[in-house]
Amino acid sequence: MILPLNLLIAALSQHVSLTPEEVEAFLAICIPQEAQKKAHLLRTGEQNHALYFVLSGCLRSFIVDQAGKEVNLEFAVEGYWISDVAFNKPALLSIQALEKTQYLQISINAFEQLTQEHPVFNLFFRKLLQNGYFAFKKRMLSGMTQTAAENYRDFLIKFPNLSQRIPQYHIASYLGITPEFFSTIKSEGLDLYQQAIS
Repeated sequence: MILPLNLLIAALSQHVSLTPEEVEAFLAICIPQEAQKKAHLLRTGEQNHALYFVLSGCLRSFIVDQAGKEVNLEFAVEGYWISDVAFNKPALLSIQALEKTQYLQISINAFEQLTQEHPVFNLFFRKLLQNGYFAFKKRMLSGMTQTAAENYRDFLIKFPNLSQRIPQYHIASYLGITPEFFSTIKSEGLDLYQQAIS
């Protein structure tokens, strides 16, 4: 696998400024991996030992509710990070590839060792968690205060091309609506998206 260093370095640089030595140290703990479509990187209840960075493709995190229905929590496309919040503990959610996906796997234990040698990565990880928490809270509040069409608009702004890459029922699950209702609000959401980007 050819490692697109610019994508990873840009993702790191969003949070901290790193020296060439620090970048090299981080790359040393990154393990390139590839998952075929529908393959699981993690299943609920398994020990979670890793953080993932997507190079190409798409991963999703999801839970299974009491009715046995899968509920999508997050998508990770090129340049996105994804993991379970419980590190070195039984996972609360599952992570699966929705497309053939190339990604970097970073061991939590190796990362913790890295922070001992290069404390700047403590700041990086804190900012990563803060951004993830903020995005989750924003999405939760939007779900309570916006229409389904407005939430679909926000999805299209965040993931401009993803609606053409994954099945529509996955998007409906992420939005918290049925596929049938999604089909009725889809055009309205597209109109709102076009207005937002024009």
